[in-house]
Amino acid sequence: MKKKKPAAASVVCPFCGEAEELYVDMGGGEHQTYIEDCSVCCRPRVVTVSPGDSEGEVTVWLDRGE
Repeated sequence: MKKKKPAAASVVCPFCGEAEELYVDMGGGEHQTYIEDCSVCCRPRVVTVSPGDSEGEVTVWLDRGE
C-alpha cells in the first residue's frame, strides 16, 4: 500500500486575515471537508480540499462556516 504524503497550501484566515501554510493529510482522500482552528486567532474555520491541477497538488479554501 502506497502511503500518501501531506500536501501544503498557502491560505488566509477568513477571520483574522493571517496567512499561513496549511498541511493536508492526503490519507483522508482527495476531497475533504473538516473544521480546524486558526493558529493565530483560534476561531474555527471550515477547510475544503480538492485535487489541484497537477498530480500531488491540492486546492484548499477556508470558509467561516457561520
